[in-house]
Amino acid sequence: MRDWRLMMGVLAGTALASSCGTTDDRPATWNYLSPAIFQQSCATVSCHSRATAVAGLDFSTPDHGYTSLTALTIWVVNPDGTPAQGCETVDGTVVCAHPNRPLVVAYDPDESRLVNMLRARGAPRMPPDRPLPEADIALVERWILDGARRTPDGLPAPIGSAPVDASITFIDSGTPPPDAGDGGTDADGGDGGGP
Repeated sequence: MRDWRLMMGVLAGTALASSCGTTDDRPATWNYLSPAIFQQSCATVSCHSRATAVAGLDFSTPDHGYTSLTALTIWVVNPDGTPAQGCETVDGTVVCAHPNRPLVVAYDPDESRLVNMLRARGAPRMPPDRPLPEADIALVERWILDGARRTPDGLPAPIGSAPVDASITFIDSGTPPPDAGDGGTDADGGDGGGP
């Protein structure tokens, strides 16, 4: 008799816990994520604003943010130190252009550097001053699981949206390559492979 009451108590507690769970009905779309999460939490004056763009990441607008996560060109130091096609010498250091630095891997949040940084898994936590709420991170993961598209229907950005200059470049030494402007340096001191 005692086992029966214990079992009923466990079942009732499980049913109650599952019925109290909340669902996040916010849209897992870039058009929502950018202003609601990235612009508010990341596009601050000291981090990823248009003026600062630490590690080349600019979340000040949906267009800049999407390009920052999916298509930045970066310059990294050539480990051999020898010039090669697509490389240039800057202050005696050979740097090579890498055409893409995706921080999200469509359909795979676990392989996306963005998620690893939001969760501090093998990467510095972002934002560094206060973590995003779990619900926001889960929403970003849902967006990535759905293909990390720019628009919900997968079409290009609407006509009239400002084009983004994806040629912003950064190298370890803090010296931008020729004609790259004063974009800054890689925030984590790494090879420019991520923020």
